[in-house]
Amino acid sequence: MADQRSGGMDMVEPNGPHYRWAWLTLAGVQALLLAGIGVALAAWWWPEPHSDWAYYWQSAGRPEAYVRGGLGLWLLALPKAFGLSPVAASLVINIPSALWLLFLGYRLDGGQWKILAQLVALYLLLITPFAGIVQLDLVAAAALGTAFWLLADAGLRLASGWRSGLAVACIMFAVSTKPQYALVLWALLVLTIPVAWLLRRSLSPGFQRVLLVLLAGSVLGFAMDMVMRVSSGKTEQIRTSSAVTLYGGLLVSSDQRSQGCGYWSVEAARAAKEDLHKSLSKAVMDRLQAQPIEHWLSVVRCKAPEILSPPPYALYWLIESPNIRARIDDRPDREQINARYYRALGAERKVYGWARGLIILACLWTALLLLRKRDPLGALPVLWLVGFWSVHVVFEVQGRYFLGLFVLAPLLCAAVTRLAVVPAATNGRVGAAS
Repeated sequence: MADQRSGGMDMVEPNGPHYRWAWLTLAGVQALLLAGIGVALAAWWWPEPHSDWAYYWQSAGRPEAYVRGGLGLWLLALPKAFGLSPVAASLVINIPSALWLLFLGYRLDGGQWKILAQLVALYLLLITPFAGIVQLDLVAAAALGTAFWLLADAGLRLASGWRSGLAVACIMFAVSTKPQYALVLWALLVLTIPVAWLLRRSLSPGFQRVLLVLLAGSVLGFAMDMVMRVSSGKTEQIRTSSAVTLYGGLLVSSDQRSQGCGYWSVEAARAAKEDLHKSLSKAVMDRLQAQPIEHWLSVVRCKAPEILSPPPYALYWLIESPNIRARIDDRPDREQINARYYRALGAERKVYGWARGLIILACLWTALLLLRKRDPLGALPVLWLVGFWSVHVVFEVQGRYFLGLFVLAPLLCAAVTRLAVVPAATNGRVGAAS
């Protein structure tokens, strides 16, 4: 089968050994780079947990200290229980997560040039400085990417029902770990309704199955996080921690970029605590009514560049760890080190910008190809982008919050292309029989 065209993104699947070995070699090199650079940077700088990372480390394995982190926090508790240091525990979780995402990219991308897989690899290489930091973003993204794979890969030796059930479990893990995903998925699901209406098509059984799995997994994951929050008994701390992203993102945000519009601020944290005596709905309404609509539109306009073009973050979070920054500042050659650091930040910003643009272009191209065939599956990658953007119109913005958007968008493009190639009616039978 030398030329199997599906209407997807460059869907040609050469079966010759030359192609297979070439891609296996490239994937192997990329995997070695991901693991090698991630481990080397972590071992060289050895970042100590701080900010959110300190909370994750301290509360891992302690349900009474739970504020957020879901099932991912219990995964972090395993290497901690074995006595690993924060950096070693982070590497044990983050390196396999990155390698798994790389595998998923190659597994799902059926194109001749593996463009979507290369975008996944490029993004993962850009965030290798994040590997030694106690964060749960990568493992949550890996869980959600696994759900996309289970829904789309008919080559798995599992019946459709089993794959759907496992996909729900993966989404539940991801959403409980990062509740942001619930908001994004709910926005995506709502937006599928006007898409189906515009195409004048009823949703196919396969598309309905995908939507039901996304809905079920997101609701269960959100509920899991809520149960863990209630069980910890830290009602006041949880309310403040959750609300501050809304306060910083909108309710007490400045409308001036020089003042960090949309970002976390001391004023946002203080305001969230001041409103604890009110219900959240009343606190929100009171804050919104205190300013004219023009002010809120001005805040959103100010945030828009950070939402549509979020900055890189991995190198910053590594080098600006307090212990690393103190070590650099104590060195006699700190000026030279800082100069190299700022040059590296500049290079990271340029490459990150190109990667971000190419990923968005891949989503638009996938949508164009599939929607021309009036297949609503093609809208999902674009709705994934719009879902992230719409959530952050209201909530706090920060570069790392968009990790899931960019690393998962190419996987979603590849997944919906596969689903469009293999009709849902045969998907389960192929998966069960192959």
